Amino acid sequence: MRLRTIGLVLLGLLAFVFFLLITLPAAQAWAWFGRQAPMQVYGISGTIWQGQAALVVQQNSRLEAVQWQVQPWSLLLGQVRANVQSRMPDGLLRSEIALSFGQRFEARQLRLDMPATELVQWAGLSLPVRVAGRFDTVMQELVVKGPKVLRADGLISWQDASISFGSSALPLGQLVLRLVPAAQGTSGELTSQGGPIEIGGTLDLDQDGGFILDLAVQVVDDLPDGVQTSMKLLGIPEDGRQVHARLSGNLDGSGLRLEPRNP
Repeated sequence: MRLRTIGLVLLGLLAFVFFLLITLPAAQAWAWFGRQAPMQVYGISGTIWQGQAALVVQQNSRLEAVQWQVQPWSLLLGQVRANVQSRMPDGLLRSEIALSFGQRFEARQLRLDMPATELVQWAGLSLPVRVAGRFDTVMQELVVKGPKVLRADGLISWQDASISFGSSALPLGQLVLRLVPAAQGTSGELTSQGGPIEIGGTLDLDQDGGFILDLAVQVVDDLPDGVQTSMKLLGIPEDGRQVHARLSGNLDGSGLRLEPRNP
C-alpha cells in the first residue's frame, strides 16, 4: 500500500508539472530565461507552446507579429520543432523549423520575401556594391550548423535586381538561383532574364560557407547611362561578346574575389 501511495503521489506530481509546462505563459518564461538571449522581445502573449510576440528586435533587424506553435513530441528527439511565421517591415517569413541541442538548425517549407537591402543587412553581410530589388526565397529544406550550410534545396529569386557602382545603377532583371544538395555541400544553377546583361552560372558551396560561382556574362541590350566605365572595369565588352569569370569567397562576405576564367 505504501509503494502504491508513493507511486500515485509521483504520478500526480508529474501530471502537475506537465500541466504547468503546457500552460506556462510565454511572457513569464521570457522573464525567467530571456535575459541571456541576443534580442529584445515585446508584447508576448500565449504559452511557450503556442503564442505570439508583437515585436522581436536583434541589432538592426526586426520581426513583427511573430507567431509560433511548438511540437512537444520533438523534445523526445533532442530538438525543438515549431511552425513559425512573421511579418517584416516590408516582407514576410514562414517556415517549419527545428533546433537541435548541437546547434543544428533546420528549416522546411521556408518562404522568405523581403527587400534586397534589408536581407543584406539582416544577414550581416559586407558587400563591395549596393544592391536593390527584392528576394523571394522558397526552400524545401535548409540545414545549417553554426556558420556551416550543410544542405540546401530550393529556389532564390532576385526580382528587379540591380547593383550600384558609385552613383550608377546597373539593372539585372530577374536572377534565379536553383539550389540542390551535393556530396560535399550544395550546388546551384544561376539564370537571368529581362535585363540588359544575360547572366548564367554554376555554384559550388561547401559546408564551411566557401563558394565558387563560375559565370558566363554578355550584354544583350543597350546599357543605361553611367555604367559603361564599370563594365570596362569588370571586363564586360559592350559588343555582345560573352565573357567568363569566377566569383569566389565566403558567405560571410569575406575573401570576395572576381577574376577572368577561360571557358
